[in-house]
Amino acid sequence: MKYIILLGAFQAVVVFSIFIIDHKKRSSDNILSWFLILVFVHLGSGFALHTLFPNAEIHKQFYTFITLMYSPLLWIYAKHLSGRHLQAGQKNYYHFLPAMAGAVVYFTIAGYIIIHNGNTPAAIIYYNQVVGYTAMISFPLYGALSLREARRIPSFWQSEIWLVRFIATVFILITVLMLALVLNNHLPPASRFNIDQHLWGRIFTYISLLSICLAIGRVRILFLMDTETPLPLLDYTSPETDPAVASAAETADKETAAGIPQQPRKSLLPEEQQAAIACQLKQWMYEKTVYKDPELTLDKLAAAMEISRHHLSETLNQYIGQSFYQFINEYRIREVIKLIDEHRQRKDTPNILSLAFEAGFHSKSSFNQYFKKVTGNTPSAYMKSKNMMITMPAGAVKSSLT
Repeated sequence: MKYIILLGAFQAVVVFSIFIIDHKKRSSDNILSWFLILVFVHLGSGFALHTLFPNAEIHKQFYTFITLMYSPLLWIYAKHLSGRHLQAGQKNYYHFLPAMAGAVVYFTIAGYIIIHNGNTPAAIIYYNQVVGYTAMISFPLYGALSLREARRIPSFWQSEIWLVRFIATVFILITVLMLALVLNNHLPPASRFNIDQHLWGRIFTYISLLSICLAIGRVRILFLMDTETPLPLLDYTSPETDPAVASAAETADKETAAGIPQQPRKSLLPEEQQAAIACQLKQWMYEKTVYKDPELTLDKLAAAMEISRHHLSETLNQYIGQSFYQFINEYRIREVIKLIDEHRQRKDTPNILSLAFEAGFHSKSSFNQYFKKVTGNTPSAYMKSKNMMITMPAGAVKSSLT
């Protein structure tokens, strides 16, 4: 098992180095960096304890407080991708209070073990029980919250959505295994599987952390491949070199804007080039919030991104599967919802139309249309439901949600 721990710690460092050497980082990437650092510290300290005290009782069961930090980090990462991380603000730190309390006890016990040459204090039993049961609650809880949050992430973050779902599923599977081991331990001796509960629990946990590190590395490499793919040279037919192609692309743009269904047509751009433009586009939405510009058009955005408007239109229509205004207005609706939640936290009632204009809408009718399409409710019905959540008693709110 010691070599599994060492391999996992080494893998965490390797994947973390990819984030260090690359400058194309988003704020959500910082969360993944912290996740990898925690995995390295977790496994590195475990390897050190196994090396320094190979025969100590500590190896049977001594949970680290870092276990309680993984699942909240995943949930916050998912909220960053969906754009809803600003709603909670400083409250995000509250989710790490159990881990902070566990850290105080953990280092106290670790100091005692080092001073007493590997002997463990009696308090370690209660510490392990509290941390173990807390982890068995937080893993499926935040795993489920992360899976729900993944549905709010824009569809073109496909690799990131896969990563959130993969890690959340791993956390839930860890909980299922731990429950199975606990139940096996409470079975009658004749029906019980004769296995070392703590050993197999640790092996599965370490392999899971190793798998998560590999998954993070995969997503990061795919991101670098997308962003570093050069835009196409004129080695194929493009709108700039063939007037007939330009005319066809422009006609398709007009039909899409008018809501006329289009017949499938042959792609003018290779798929890898569309992927590169889509990745660049989502960076502009996420980092520059260009959707807030009420005068934003396809031509204006393409000029700002320094790419062909036809390439941008084709990427939206074929690779992302949305028209320009569908794509932009979904971001604007998410911005309005974020602003509504911020006002609700301050316990004031906003002018929802003012929020719509602040998010980039310049027409009340288009705002109402897209708001209902994205949320399933009209703006007034959505606000009414939020106000009911505030004014209703806690028990009534709970019953209304079940």
